[in-house]
Amino acid sequence: MYAAVKGAGDAATVLELLIASRDGTAGAGTAQNRLEHLFALGLARWGRKVTARGMGVFRDAAGEWRSRLDRLPTLDWETLDGWFTMDGTQWIITPGTPMWPNQLQDLSTRKDWASPLCLWGMGDARALTSCGKPLAVVGSRGATDYGRGVARETAALAAGQGHLVVSGGALGADAAAHWGALSAWEHAGTGGAGRTVAVFAGGLNHVGPPSNHRLFEAIVAHGGALISELCPGTVPEARRFLLRNRIIAALADQVVVTQARLRSGALNTAGWACDLGRGVIAVPGDITMPHNAGCNQLIAEGKATILASTGEIAELMHPGHRPCIPDDHDGNDGQAVVGAIRACARRHAPATADTLLEILNRSPGPLSWTMPRLMGRLGELEMDDAIARRGGAIRLIETTPEQASGTVKQTSRERLAPSMRAGAGPYGETMEAPAEDEHVKGVEGRVPDA
Repeated sequence: MYAAVKGAGDAATVLELLIASRDGTAGAGTAQNRLEHLFALGLARWGRKVTARGMGVFRDAAGEWRSRLDRLPTLDWETLDGWFTMDGTQWIITPGTPMWPNQLQDLSTRKDWASPLCLWGMGDARALTSCGKPLAVVGSRGATDYGRGVARETAALAAGQGHLVVSGGALGADAAAHWGALSAWEHAGTGGAGRTVAVFAGGLNHVGPPSNHRLFEAIVAHGGALISELCPGTVPEARRFLLRNRIIAALADQVVVTQARLRSGALNTAGWACDLGRGVIAVPGDITMPHNAGCNQLIAEGKATILASTGEIAELMHPGHRPCIPDDHDGNDGQAVVGAIRACARRHAPATADTLLEILNRSPGPLSWTMPRLMGRLGELEMDDAIARRGGAIRLIETTPEQASGTVKQTSRERLAPSMRAGAGPYGETMEAPAEDEHVKGVEGRVPDA
């Protein structure tokens, strides 16, 4: 399906053709032919050739996608924002958006597997682009104290220098790596510590294991993110963990394998990293222990650089830096806050800071609202004479006739006023249509005969 979207130029066209090509629909044959044409065109743009087997696989895949349409509450996909984002508790980003990690596109240029069409997430999407060369730290779920200790210390050192740490959110080495990255906040402070991102093999309402839920909450609370290429409700089946590993490897500039058996997900991630041209770093271990056999093999075959001590990770990575977390000071924030205040007014409810924060965080969006962010925007609006506060409640100051006629100096709020009065943003009277390809599920399969 990735090739079909590439041929069409946008996901909305492919989705509309899938709907139009369902059995019993007038013009279904024409729509199917159009789909196959776009698939062939996309393969050509991808540098691949169309084969009979490949076209057969695409037809089967299209049939599976059509069966998935029956699970939707409606085929009017532009109205499904809340359904696809679990009522705004998750966000969706696509290639071309500012928070999209462009290194994921290497999957479609250096390998025969498609890069994700979109990512669902929870937390701060800016974490994905906070570091130009992230570090992935992976290892076995059944890692020993040695493997977990190395994972934690390596991640802590990397995050302490501002680097993004990526892992899979699993038990064992993955969890140790995430906790290590979070521990860097104790020493580097909120501005200097690197973020951490966990990549999952199912929908984000199936994140697990349950014993790691406190970890997941801490990742979000510390400016990190939980991400998946699969939509809410997708069960994390075994095969999807192997596909998830390609995203971990693609996000990273280097992958550290702290402990792995000969047949393990961590070794699979290392294989993806090698295929993608990423650096692989392996931690040596006792040759009599099966837990270390995978890492020792990577070193013996020359596929990985040996990590002789955790302190060496600083020498193997690019220079330390502050995380690149751009602050959003544009008018969109101000419009969102004004829209939330108007929403309170329509409900005849007091617009307190707590109420506004609750309303703002219900809206689908890649950046979660925090109280400091909200208070900053309220302060700016107050300085612009756009709002007034009394007894903890906030109200809008409407534009006067003198201001409208231009006899009063225009404030930043007034420059935004036309769109605010029109109800722009998620809480006003009108809403913008969602991006055309926001609601397409992640690619799960391989491109045939590519």
